[in-house]
Amino acid sequence: MSNDVADLSTISSALSRLLHGVYVLSTRRGRQLSAMTAAWVMQASEHPPAVAVAVNRDNYTHDAILESETFALSILREDQVNVAAHFGTTSSEYDEKFAGIPYQRTPNGSPVLLDCLAYLDCRLRNTAHIGSYTVFVGEVTAAEIMDETGSPLIYEASEYE
Repeated sequence: MSNDVADLSTISSALSRLLHGVYVLSTRRGRQLSAMTAAWVMQASEHPPAVAVAVNRDNYTHDAILESETFALSILREDQVNVAAHFGTTSSEYDEKFAGIPYQRTPNGSPVLLDCLAYLDCRLRNTAHIGSYTVFVGEVTAAEIMDETGSPLIYEASEYE
């Protein structure tokens, strides 16, 4: 085994120890709603308030964000693994993921879950490309706390296998 393979294995193992929250990333493409489960999210700035989220370029929601230049994050509670699984299993290109799920539109027009901890409404400000992913940086233009007492869902790979 080469050192490069061992190093990549060690790197991958170390990266798996980073904590990630679990979110529903949503946007719109004209009148069509698009959403996916996202775990690679972080606060990117305090002034102005901004977040960054990495999205695989093959994901349907990726191009919808580029087109609308807006996205929202619904911050899931620790008891919402089933919601994360629902938004992570099919493509918005073929399925209406919000069918039967209570949601509202943000001021920028993105759908957000009514049953979540909070949401962030963002305007796309920048992008960066790495591997097969685009990192979207969005300025948070609106937010709402939906649940004052819940705790956020932390990503644990074994819950989605």
